[in-house]
Amino acid sequence: MGWTRSVGTMDAGIRSRGEDDDVAEIDGTWAVEVATLAGSRRYDLTLATEGVVLTGVAVGVAGPVPIRNGTATGDTAEFVIENAAPLPTSLVFELRIIGNRLTGTAQSGPFPPMSVVGTRTG
Repeated sequence: MGWTRSVGTMDAGIRSRGEDDDVAEIDGTWAVEVATLAGSRRYDLTLATEGVVLTGVAVGVAGPVPIRNGTATGDTAEFVIENAAPLPTSLVFELRIIGNRLTGTAQSGPFPPMSVVGTRTG
C-alpha cells in the first residue's frame, strides 16, 4: 500500500520563498568610497531596482552621473559610471550588499580593481 501526500496552495498574502529573492536590497541612498591610486574618491549613490534592472545616479566631484548597465541579483549588484573629470574614465562596479553595508571592487580599464566600501544613508 503506497502513501500519497496532498499539497495545498499558499495564501496569496504570503510571499513564497524565492519569489523576490533574486533581487538585491540595494534600493536607496549610499555613501561609497573607492580607494584609488590617487586617494579615496567618494560617491553618493541613489539606486533603484525594477526586477533585476538597477538604475540610479552617482554624485561625485564632477557632479551627477547616471549609472549604466545596472543589474542586481541575489546579494550582488553591478553597474558602470562614466566619469568625465578629471579624466574621462569608465568605472565598472561589482558589489555585494550585506544589510546596510556594501563591499566590492571598481575597475577602470587595464588598471587593477580598486576596493569599494559603502554605507546606506537612506
